[in-house]
Amino acid sequence: MIRTILQRILPAVVILLLWELAANFLFDPRFVGRPGAILVYFWGEVRKPRIWTDAQITFSEILIGYVIGIFTGGAAGFWLGFRPALARIVEPYLLVLSAIPKLAIAPIIIIALGIGIESKVFIVVSMVFFLMFYAVFSAVKQIEPDFIHQARIMNASRLEVIRYVVAPAISPSIFDGMKTSIVFAMVGALLGEFIASKAGLGFYIINASGAFNVNGIWTGVIMIVGLIGVLTALIGVAERRMLRWLPDHGSGPVGL
Repeated sequence: MIRTILQRILPAVVILLLWELAANFLFDPRFVGRPGAILVYFWGEVRKPRIWTDAQITFSEILIGYVIGIFTGGAAGFWLGFRPALARIVEPYLLVLSAIPKLAIAPIIIIALGIGIESKVFIVVSMVFFLMFYAVFSAVKQIEPDFIHQARIMNASRLEVIRYVVAPAISPSIFDGMKTSIVFAMVGALLGEFIASKAGLGFYIINASGAFNVNGIWTGVIMIVGLIGVLTALIGVAERRMLRWLPDHGSGPVGL
């Protein structure tokens, strides 16, 4: 356990040390910052209530939009996956909608819904929905039909087929989609805050950038990374608990 933690921390320590040395000899720290000064500034900011208020707002935008996107996208993918005839009609439209650049339509969303939390949540949902939809939709299509037929031969009800055949088959893909979606949820929330907002970590970073406060920019980035790290860790805990039946889950290939 300790060895694993050290293996994960060591690269970050080396990068920070090289960055600190490079700030003295290779570039001007006023433009990119230096780890020592950033940590001092960060410690000063986290002792103030303002940054935690901004973090709470961004966290709310991410969490609400993420939950809505996960459930609606997953439900749509599950429902459409068992209806191949309808899927052939609907899928091209969903593909077109998912391909629309969110950066292009974000200003329209903000104009329609305002600069409050509603517009940020909508942007997050629009990014998470399609990721989760395709994760579940693809997983459902890959289920071996013979498994479902055999369950029905043994007089399994529809709920029993879903519980004992479908759910175990698509669960790994669901968690993969959830882990991927959390990053895009963060991007969506920050995108909306960068365009127009009156609070949030994106608003905090924009203000720091306008004041040419490099340490403030990095402080906002650290808060965002920490927030995503906590959410990803919680998803990982849920994944390990719910997929305990899966042999060697997460170990990956041994090697080539």
